[in-house]
Amino acid sequence: MTNKITLNIDKPIYTEGEYMKLKVDCETLTTKQTIHVTVLDPSEKEVFSADQYINSQKGTYSTVLKFDTKQWRISGRYKVAVWDQEGTRKEVFFQFKGKVS
Repeated sequence: MTNKITLNIDKPIYTEGEYMKLKVDCETLTTKQTIHVTVLDPSEKEVFSADQYINSQKGTYSTVLKFDTKQWRISGRYKVAVWDQEGTRKEVFFQFKGKVS
């Protein structure tokens, strides 16, 4: 049975210093359901990665990312991808605008 994954971020464009609210919902849960979340910069370099157990009662995972480190300096189109151990995958994209020096 294929799991349905929903991936949401709170807005489509971010600038340096802002926070992103990321939320994953899994419809079909198994015991010790694990998901992998990654964020790739415009050159496909990984800038965030997490393996996470999903709470089987709620079926959700959420985190907040702050755009304030050296890895968040490249302006452009970023990809957020999430997948489970069965290979079900979901992707969303956002624009990041670094501050002009």
